[in-house]
Amino acid sequence: MTRLASLLLACLLAPMSILGNSSALAGVQERAGPEILPGAGLSGTQAIAAPADAAGLDAAIAERLAEGRRTVAGRPVGVETLRRLYAQRGFAPVWVGSGSVHAAAQALLEALDGAEAEGLTAADYHPDHIAERLSALPRLTLAERAELDLLLTDAALRYGSHLRSGRVAPKAINPEFAITPPRVEPATLLSGLLGASDVRAYVQALAPSRSEYGALKTALRQYRDLAAAGGWPAVPSPRVAKLEPGMTDPAVKALRKRLAVTGEYKGDVKSKAGDLYDPPLKAAVERFQARHGLTVDGVVGPGTLTALNMPASERVEQILSNLERLRWLPDSFGDRYVLVNIPEFTLKAFDGGAVAREMRVIVGTPVRATPIMSSTITSVTLNPTWTMTPKLAREDYLPKFIRDPSYVTSHNFTVFASWAPDAPALDPRRINWKTLGNGINKLRIRQAPGPENALGQIKFNIPNAFDVYLHDTPGREKFDKTVRIFSSGCVRLGDPMALAEFVFSETPDWPLDRRNRQLDSGETKIVPLKKAVPVHLLYQTAWVDGHGAVQFRTDVYGRDAEVLDGIARRGFAPQRVQRVADAQR
Repeated sequence: MTRLASLLLACLLAPMSILGNSSALAGVQERAGPEILPGAGLSGTQAIAAPADAAGLDAAIAERLAEGRRTVAGRPVGVETLRRLYAQRGFAPVWVGSGSVHAAAQALLEALDGAEAEGLTAADYHPDHIAERLSALPRLTLAERAELDLLLTDAALRYGSHLRSGRVAPKAINPEFAITPPRVEPATLLSGLLGASDVRAYVQALAPSRSEYGALKTALRQYRDLAAAGGWPAVPSPRVAKLEPGMTDPAVKALRKRLAVTGEYKGDVKSKAGDLYDPPLKAAVERFQARHGLTVDGVVGPGTLTALNMPASERVEQILSNLERLRWLPDSFGDRYVLVNIPEFTLKAFDGGAVAREMRVIVGTPVRATPIMSSTITSVTLNPTWTMTPKLAREDYLPKFIRDPSYVTSHNFTVFASWAPDAPALDPRRINWKTLGNGINKLRIRQAPGPENALGQIKFNIPNAFDVYLHDTPGREKFDKTVRIFSSGCVRLGDPMALAEFVFSETPDWPLDRRNRQLDSGETKIVPLKKAVPVHLLYQTAWVDGHGAVQFRTDVYGRDAEVLDGIARRGFAPQRVQRVADAQR
């Protein structure tokens, strides 16, 4: 039992009761404390009765909340949420009477001991400040009792919100994190907690129920243990640019010891092979490469060496960032959906909980990153045209047109005088591309369907604010690359026809033979789907696979650092992560 829980146990009297039918506050999105979103309304739920011996505390609580400070006892709190919540109950205390505290508080504080296992930080929930006041409960003034009540309430609401929805609203970190986490209603959470027969189980049930979340929590414990034990030995740079099987090098002994720590190498680290890079070690390197999304060839080049030498503490931080992003997600995506994991460069189509289709994808470059978002595939365009954005026209294509003016016609582009629907087509031979400059922004440049079309033969339309979509591509050679960050933000598909088969399975009037006839015609056709298919573009750089192995991927966009820095900026436990070098073989 913690010191805080022990102090509380000595103060406990009979638990308070739960009353029915009052109103509650709407969901929490700001995570600096449990704040209420602008415009959030009130909805029906249960209210919590005040302790019978709480005379005078309501006035003290009201007075404290009327102050302009956003702290209580020097601790940052969600003052707006507390003000509205207590106003709904006439500023009556929730936890504290004249000489008592609610019995549920002990279980709450014991549950807070589990914050670290969730990838959260117990210190964010005021344990020391609460302990200080509990130890002096009989001697506290009314104002100090009011502060204790507010701190307990804020701790409960803050922890529940963080556990289920994350510590920071995604869009507050980056506008390209276009995910809306599940909402936690403060009054409902509080009444449920105080009325629960098993408070710890109630709190634990707030955490995401996704199997990925529980597995990654286990990985967090494993890697924290590794970090606490000193991590793993560094592998020095070999004497050659790439260490290959059969070579002899002083780095081999360290490599063997390094891989033994994380379990890829099963043999004796004092192998008689010594400095010889032998077959058992090659197999261990290949297992490591597969777990880290590297080229699986047993060759220790710059990318593999970088991954080997990433400290255990930074792997812990990587897991923490991924747990935060998992808290942004619903507990289920449903039976049929499409999932793109951006740093894994893969698309998986799920049906009934099983993977029905899987393929490689190409995602955006770091400067034109593919956003984190959810949408639905509402329609499919066969033989699409492509209209380039002004930015792409100016930055990517204008230099090509300058170098080779015939590029416009050879790649089936039509140039229109403006973006108006009835704008006339221009003769590209009469355009002085060298002097056009930003004037290209005024021109609409559209590519006709055909083998040169940038979208290939098929485009999957997903409504979103970023104008990104899933599509075919004529450039197939880049799918052989290990790191596939070549697009302008859209997702290029390694097997677009397989995805078409999946999404059209519930649109029976467009079977394969009809789709093929339409494709062969060369004419553009937009086909609405009878049933839209959910699609989720996610960013997971750490997860546990179906075999129980922890998988890591390079943080190609620096999102892990963004998330942890965003949490620190909101005043929570500061955490940073070293960005993994982009070097890949």
